[in-house]
Amino acid sequence: MDKHDANCECTGSCCSSKSSSARNQHPPIHLKTVKQTPQASPSVEDSVSPHPHLANVNNYVVVLSSGAEDGGKRATLAFSAACTAKAMDLDTQIFLVGDGSHWAYQGNCDGISQKGFPTLASLMESFIELEGRIFVCSACDTVCSLPQDNAGRPLFRQPFIQPRGLASVMEHMVGGSSITF
Repeated sequence: MDKHDANCECTGSCCSSKSSSARNQHPPIHLKTVKQTPQASPSVEDSVSPHPHLANVNNYVVVLSSGAEDGGKRATLAFSAACTAKAMDLDTQIFLVGDGSHWAYQGNCDGISQKGFPTLASLMESFIELEGRIFVCSACDTVCSLPQDNAGRPLFRQPFIQPRGLASVMEHMVGGSSITF
């Protein structure tokens, strides 16, 4: 259909330079009014996301590359962001890489707290309870960290943290978003 139609007189800027007798006609605009009534379960047509700016985001990856050098500040922010994403029903993973692999080992989150936030251990626990997944870079797990306790005994990885290669994290990032701490 041509933008000008004999059924409606144009008063818009596209035709305003023409004399009133020479103005083109535009098709009428038809607006659809939808009446919503309470329903037991909303239909697809009238359900609205509480986070419309995230409509195309399916996956969310939080990359934590910071270790204990800042007293756990970035780790606390990373786990707080991940818990928030899970609470928003985003498919969320935390990926521990480089110095961030420090947090994969038992005991390393103990006693870490930042003003205004829950402890790092409780944030990690909350993330797991929200069915979040935590991965540690497989190379960092075996090469970078090699953590030991004060007596020189090796520390064990927390049972809910699995080693993964970079390719699996990149695959999860496709069609989603990531943030790095």
